[in-house]
Parts: sequence; structure tokens; C-alpha cells
Amino acid sequence: MTIGLRILTGSRAGEWERFDSTVVTVGRHPESDLRFDPEGDLDVSARHAELRFADGAWSVHDLHSTNGTFVNGERVGAARPLASGDVVSLGASGPRVEVHVGGAAAIDAAPRAPRPRRNTAERIAEAVHAETASLKRMFALALGAVVIIGGVAFLLWRQRTDAREHELVALIARSESASAPLARTVAAMRARDSQFSRLLAERDSALGVDVARGRQLVGDDEPDRRAVARLSARMAEENRLRRAITQLDFPRVHDLNDGAVALVVSDLDGTYVAGTAFAVSPAGALVTNRHIVRSEAGRAPRRIRVLLANTTEWRVAQLVRESDDDDLALIQLDTGAAVPVVAGVSRTGRATRVGSPVATIGYPHAVDAPMEGAGLAVRASTTTTAGTVSKRISDVLQIDSYAGRGSSGSPVFDVHGYVVGVIYGGEPQSHGRIVYAVPAERLSSFLSAAGLTSILR
Repeated sequence: MTIGLRILTGSRAGEWERFDSTVVTVGRHPESDLRFDPEGDLDVSARHAELRFADGAWSVHDLHSTNGTFVNGERVGAARPLASGDVVSLGASGPRVEVHVGGAAAIDAAPRAPRPRRNTAERIAEAVHAETASLKRMFALALGAVVIIGGVAFLLWRQRTDAREHELVALIARSESASAPLARTVAAMRARDSQFSRLLAERDSALGVDVARGRQLVGDDEPDRRAVARLSARMAEENRLRRAITQLDFPRVHDLNDGAVALVVSDLDGTYVAGTAFAVSPAGALVTNRHIVRSEAGRAPRRIRVLLANTTEWRVAQLVRESDDDDLALIQLDTGAAVPVVAGVSRTGRATRVGSPVATIGYPHAVDAPMEGAGLAVRASTTTTAGTVSKRISDVLQIDSYAGRGSSGSPVFDVHGYVVGVIYGGEPQSHGRIVYAVPAERLSSFLSAAGLTSILR
């Protein structure tokens, strides 16, 4: 399963790496096995591709990279087999890497990049060193010091790697102890939101595979140190998310707020834009994103239609207010019966410290998500998403999503079931795992200016 990689172009041109594992991750992310310069190799995505060994052969798998992965000039779809001499390009104009497979001996015998020619100063220094005995003795002493320092460094490294193994054992134990509370959450949400339960169950199953892999690594006489470090980091993150998700009563938050969350569709210059809104007054005032109800050219929508959760009747709404500073807008239903409202909107978002659990209720993928009916003739069914707060600044609440991505306009709820943010976008390369929301303080100011203070808590 040994593979040798010679980097032909890019900031690391001329370097050579050899790997003895079945999976080699490639990208600019710090945890990548074959890591490229985050500043110098901009054609390479954070997590660009993986080289995988299976059934006696190597293949390259593109991880939905921005600029694509190429083998011998041909773009890779999902995956492509590799052979010795193949050249993998990370982006059409990005770094190129030559592949060498066929056994450790063959790889070690493969030609390396030529050694850079020594400059004049180095050659003069070597000549003086050869002629001067005292410098030789100093060199010997220096070499001895380097050996000693290297030995100490090795011992420290060994202590750190041993500590990582102990950490991995502790993470495995914590993962297993958290399985029962998570299973109860999955069971309680199954009747309310089957999609949420399914995603949580799949994530739990994936963590079970990691636990089994961790036990195997710890049991090896000489465990792969790099694999231990990667697995420990992944399991630590999953355990943090598990702890957070069991701290929030998702069934209660869902039951308090689900009926107030609506699907909204706007006609913007002939283009239909779908998103999420939530009711903040029984008279039919709903909060959503400005970009859902205002075109890029700044024109108002031709029409707005709203479908409340668990209903089939599309209702007419009008744009009545929008924020100049944040991606927020207020729409008003024209007619009809009173509507359910959210449990409350937090004035300060004090329950959203970094690491706090949150829940999002909305309509990811709009009418393309699983619902009863087809097209626009559907019964609106929300999707719940779990997550944790990973950053909080004056104008942005950043959320690391646990089970999926929220749609634009979706309300974010804290442990009390109060709205603490409104999702408006996300990190493009995170595949929906990192989302951004307008924080509670700015939402409450927007509602106060509209005279909707009774919903504030």
C-alpha cells in the first residue's frame, strides 16, 4: 500500500513524499497528509482530493474541489485509477504531482528531483573546514550536540504521541458513554422530524466506525502516529457536538416553534427564490432574509407567497420593512386567520456563548426536500438541524452544523427555545457545515424599530 509522490510544480516543487497508509488526504488544510501552501497554492482546495488503496490498486477521488482534479490532463469525475508515472494536477493550473506505486523498493529507487547546486559561499566554507582542524573539532562537538538535542526531541515527540494514544482511549470511552443520551434524542425526534433523526443516526453510525478504528489503532504494536492524531481530532470534535446536542431539549424546541416556521417564495424579476420565514406576531408579520425578497438590482418582488408549516395553502404577503445593515426583512400576510408565533426572540442572545448548543428549523432545499405532495402542491414539512456556536462577533453568529445545513431565513433557537439568530449564508467550502446568522441583538433592534416588542424576551 506504499505510494510515492514527487511534486513537480507549485510552491513545493522538487519535494518528495512517501506514504504507507491506505488513504492519503490532499489539500491546503493543516490536517492534510499531502499539504500545500495555503497562501502559495491557491488552486488547491482546503480538502481537495484523496488517494485511496483498495483491492490491490490506488485511485484518486476528487472531494468536490473548486478547481477540479486531473490525471494526465483529463478531469476526474468521482474517482479514477492510478498507475506509476501518472501525473495528478490539483486544478487545471495548480500544482502537479507524479505518482509512483509498485512496492516500497521500486518507490525508493524512483528518481528524485536533482539536488540544488551549492552556491559559492557554501563551497568556500567547506574548503576552509577541510583545512582547519580546530573547525573540525568544533564541528564534531556541534554534531554531538545536535544528536543529543535530536534524541531529546525524539523522546518528547514519543511522549506526545503516547499522550495522543491515551487521549484517543479516553475519547473512545466518552463516545460510548454519550451513545445512550443521543439515542434517546433520536427516538424522541423520530415522529416529529424523521429527516433529523435519520441524519443523527447516520452520524452516530459513522462515529461507531471511528471508535472501532480507534480500538484497532490503540491495539497495534506500532500504531500509525499520524492516523492516531487525525482520528483523535475528529473524535474530539464529534464528542463536543454530542455533548452539546444532549444539552438541548430538541423535542421541546421543535414543539414550541415548528408551527411558526414558514416556507416563502418570491418572484424577483421572473426568478423564483425560495427560503424560510418565521412568524413574530399572530397578525401575520414574518421575519426572513432581505435577499429572498429583494433582487440584486434592488427591485421589490413582483409577488410573495407563504406556506406555513404543516399546511397546504399558499398565502399572499407583502414586503413591509427591510434592514439597511443586516440581511433581514419583514413581510406581512395580507389576509387569513391568526398564525402561530415563535416562543420568543432573545434580546441579547446571552445563551449563545461559543460552544453552546443551538437548533435550526427551516426548509433546506425548499420544495425539493422530502414532503407530502409534489412541486408547489405540498404540505410544508420543516427540517430540524442541530449545531454549536463556534464564533460570536457583533454582526455574525457562526454555527458549526451537526446534521445538515439550514436554509436562508431559518431561525436559530437556544436552549430556552428562543430565536437567537437568522441564517443568511455559509462558508462555501464547508459543504453546509459552517453557517452564518444575524445575531439576536441586531434582530431585536430590527423588530423594536418595527414596533414588534412583545415578542422580545
